[in-house]
Amino acid sequence: MINHISIAVNDPERVANVLSEIWDGAVYPFPPCPDSYFVVANDGRGTAVEVTPAGTVIIPGEGLPDENDLNTPTEEHEAKFVQSELKPRYVATHLNINTKKSIEEIREIAKREDWRVLVCNRGEGLFQLVEVWVENTFMLEVMTPEQTARYVEITSPEFMEKAFSGAFDAHIASKQRSENLNLIG
Repeated sequence: MINHISIAVNDPERVANVLSEIWDGAVYPFPPCPDSYFVVANDGRGTAVEVTPAGTVIIPGEGLPDENDLNTPTEEHEAKFVQSELKPRYVATHLNINTKKSIEEIREIAKREDWRVLVCNRGEGLFQLVEVWVENTFMLEVMTPEQTARYVEITSPEFMEKAFSGAFDAHIASKQRSENLNLIG
């Protein structure tokens, strides 16, 4: 299970409140990173999103404590949130979340925020979701209860094994061919 993810946006408070609305969740300040918020889903699992200002990156701490167990103070050695000069418009990272809301409710929220919204039919009908472009830069995939049920079904190991066995075999064969090419010349 993925417990939480951090995303960087231009208006963290606004985005945090919209995520909370989609989830019927709650928003809290996130002290480790200034001007950031922690959005908790109302799912009984502790699912959350840390919403930080655009340009925020996480860097590793420095040094290590002499001894390290569960009682060792480690704050000075832990990862830290810092601001970077780089603020990409788009990123490869995206987030797929569940909601109790309907497609129409999701659309209404996105349109109110003036964010791109599209009901998607992924994989030629394999599954559906609602694509919401947070601030028109970050892709958030939102799934209704029905869409979530289908997603859970198609991501089971049994389904994936059947669906991708041919693709996996082709990938292995392709890799073996390219390794054999290295022997030429």
